[in-house]
Amino acid sequence: MKKMILLIINPRSGRNKINDDLLEATNVFGMHGYGITVLNTTKAGDATEYAREFGEKYDIVVCRGGDGTFCEMLNGIMALEKKPKVGFIPAGTTNDIANTLGLPAKPRKAAKLIVSESALPCDIGKFNGRYFTYVASFGAFTECSYAAPQSLKNKIGRMAYFYEAAKEIKDIHPIPMRCVVDGEVIEGEFVFGSISNSYTVGKIIHLSSDEVCLNDGKFEVFLAQNPGSAKAWASTLTSVIKKDFDERYIKLLKGSHIEIKTLDGSKLPWTLDGEYGGDDNDVVIDVENCAFNMFRPPLLHEMETFKDETVEK
Repeated sequence: MKKMILLIINPRSGRNKINDDLLEATNVFGMHGYGITVLNTTKAGDATEYAREFGEKYDIVVCRGGDGTFCEMLNGIMALEKKPKVGFIPAGTTNDIANTLGLPAKPRKAAKLIVSESALPCDIGKFNGRYFTYVASFGAFTECSYAAPQSLKNKIGRMAYFYEAAKEIKDIHPIPMRCVVDGEVIEGEFVFGSISNSYTVGKIIHLSSDEVCLNDGKFEVFLAQNPGSAKAWASTLTSVIKKDFDERYIKLLKGSHIEIKTLDGSKLPWTLDGEYGGDDNDVVIDVENCAFNMFRPPLLHEMETFKDETVEK
């Protein structure tokens, strides 16, 4: 029986010509004997609805869009008892997920990867009951990821985020919070925080491959306290750029159960995979280990595991 692919496309993502992208990808799938159904999203939530309603009827569900569209699709996949394998053809502006997974930017190459690589397990985060793929974040500069107009992102790419971020600087203020990461309690006045399963967060925070594992059941928790003076701010930001984090103000932990609560009762605007995630003052994040299988190249730690297993045999 012919294998079937459901291709969910967000035509508003990125700056490429969606018709050309669609033709390149479907040609690859067709040449490898797959039957293809294409559904275009027209509004937020469509990718979730399509995946939830139709996903079990297909062998593979593929997203062509940005990180936010991919997250939407996975929310639909996670609702299914019989989960299809997942593919991603990136078309967003930052593409943090694709950068971490090593996915090709060109549609033809990304489609070829889906038909040639094995589907490998990936963890997923659950934010107060809602799934996210690679990052939940709060504080300084997080609003710029969803506040930047799509039309501006299409025109100038990542610069749209920096344009929005520049408008936020004057409004940055520390928030007293309590963070509990797998039982370890940290209190302080924080200006930014992220819970991620990615090498990069907005292409500003970069974590090494030694720190990030996509299927270890833990996400990386990055917390930035208020540096205070302008000189301390500059030093802290420089340490972030150089990936040599200033431990006086930066905390980096790993955990599978994270609780974050504001001590003054104020509600934080959260970003989930680059999209607005709502305002909350009490958040619980859990990591579900090996929650779905995705077509992607094996990462370094996985290749070492494969090598060890081969040697043992």
